Amino acid sequence: MKAENLSYRNHGAISIVQFRTGNSVTFKYISLSEALKKKYAEINEVSESGSVNDLKIKNNSEHFIFMSDGDILSGAKQNRVLNTSVLLAPLSEVIIPVSCVEQGRWRYSKRDFSETDYSAPVFMRSGKARDVKHNLKTHKRHSADQSNVWSDVREYEEAYKYRSATSNLSDIFDDKRLDIERLINSFKPAEDSNGIAIFVNKRLLSLEIFNRKEVYKEYFKKLLKSVSFEAVNIREDKNVLSEAEAFDRTLKLTESFQILHYEIHKGAGAGIEKRFETGGMTGFELEYEGHSIHFVALNLNRDKDKDEKKIITGSDGRKIFNFGKYRGMTIQDVYEHNPEYIKWLCFESEIKKEDKKKIYKEILKCSEN
Repeated sequence: MKAENLSYRNHGAISIVQFRTGNSVTFKYISLSEALKKKYAEINEVSESGSVNDLKIKNNSEHFIFMSDGDILSGAKQNRVLNTSVLLAPLSEVIIPVSCVEQGRWRYSKRDFSETDYSAPVFMRSGKARDVKHNLKTHKRHSADQSNVWSDVREYEEAYKYRSATSNLSDIFDDKRLDIERLINSFKPAEDSNGIAIFVNKRLLSLEIFNRKEVYKEYFKKLLKSVSFEAVNIREDKNVLSEAEAFDRTLKLTESFQILHYEIHKGAGAGIEKRFETGGMTGFELEYEGHSIHFVALNLNRDKDKDEKKIITGSDGRKIFNFGKYRGMTIQDVYEHNPEYIKWLCFESEIKKEDKKKIYKEILKCSEN
C-alpha cells in the first residue's frame, strides 16, 4: 500500500504519524456508532441464556456497517470485546465473535448493547489477534483464549491499583479517564488522513488504516486511548522519536506490508481476512470485493525491559498464575488439582524467590481453610 505522510505530533511518550493511502474512499460503509445512533442496527445476546463468546447483530438498513476489532460493547449479560473487524451486509443478521471483558457478571443490565468511546488496550488486542490467527487455521473460528483475556483484565487492575466489582475493563477505563484524556487531548485528526501509526517512546504499538476517512476520524481518539491505556506499563524513555525517524519508519512499514505472507480466511461477516504475523507485529486486512476496508498491525511484545509479573491478584484477592500452562487460574485451584506442580514450582523451578514465597503463602491459606 502506498502511503503519504501528512503530519507528526508528539506529546510526552506518545508520538503519532497520520497519513493517507491511495486505496481510500473506494467503498461506502458506515460505522457501528452511526448505525446505532440511527437505529439501523441492534446487538443482542444470541439467546435468552446467552453465549459468552458470541453475540447477534442485525442490520436493518440498506447500508454496509463496519465494526472494528477491539470495539468494546457494553450491556446485556456482560461486556464484550470484538475479536475481529466485521463488515455487515445490508439487511443481514450475523453471529459475531467476541470475548468477555467482565468476568464477574452474568446477568442482564439491559437487553441490548451499546458501544463505548474506547478500544481495547493494544496488547489485549494483539494477544487476541494471535489467538484468532491460530484458531482460524486449526478450527476455522474467530475465537480467542478467554482465560488470557480475563488474565489481561486482572493484570490491568493490578497495574492501575484499581479493583472492579465485576472485573470489568470498562470500570478501569472510567477510573483513569481523566489521566488518559490528558495524554491525548493535544492530538487531532489530520484533515485528509485515513491511517495512523502510534508510537510510545520509540516503539510502534499500532498502525491502522480505514477505507473511509470519516470512519477514521471517528476511531481516532479510541485508538489513542487504546495505546495510552498501556503507557502505564511502559518505561519512560528520554530519547523521543524524531519526526524524520517516525516518518521514515511509517513509510517503510506500509511498504513492507505489500510483500507479507498472508493467510486468507473467510471474514466474520462479508468479505475475507488476510492474516499475518511478522517482526513482532500481528494483524490482518479486511477486504471486500477487492476493496481494503480495514488494515490492522499490532505490537506483540510487551516491554522487554520490564519483567512480566508471574503472580497477579484477582478482584477477590486470590493470587493467579500469569504464566505457564495454568495461566489465568488461581494458585489455590491449581493446588487442589495438581499439588505436584505447585511443589515443583516452590522447590525445583527457576522462578524468582519472591514468586515462590507468594505461591507458598497462598497454599498455606488452603490448609488454614
